[in-house]
Amino acid sequence: MKHERSCKNCIKGTLISVNGDILCSIKGAVSPDYVCSKHRFMPDVQLSREVKNKCIDCEFFILMSDTENENGYIGSCQLFTVRQYNGMEKNACSKFSRRKELDVS
Repeated sequence: MKHERSCKNCIKGTLISVNGDILCSIKGAVSPDYVCSKHRFMPDVQLSREVKNKCIDCEFFILMSDTENENGYIGSCQLFTVRQYNGMEKNACSKFSRRKELDVS
């Protein structure tokens, strides 16, 4: 089955759960059926509204040191809060920006 090119299946887009639009890293907020010349298909991942970004995947999420952190997911947001929380449980905010590389300790 051939997939149609659109922002809802582009690797550069992230679903905005509030209104169903797509947040494109190049064009900003666009409709799900929009497509531009920079489109790149997502790898074989389920394309659904259930896939949500978590704070742990954001470049602004700062992990605690390993000595204080039992499971490796506790940290705080550099932009919004100084309190610490589990980044795997909290959904990402509108300022979400995917980490460019994995932190290796």
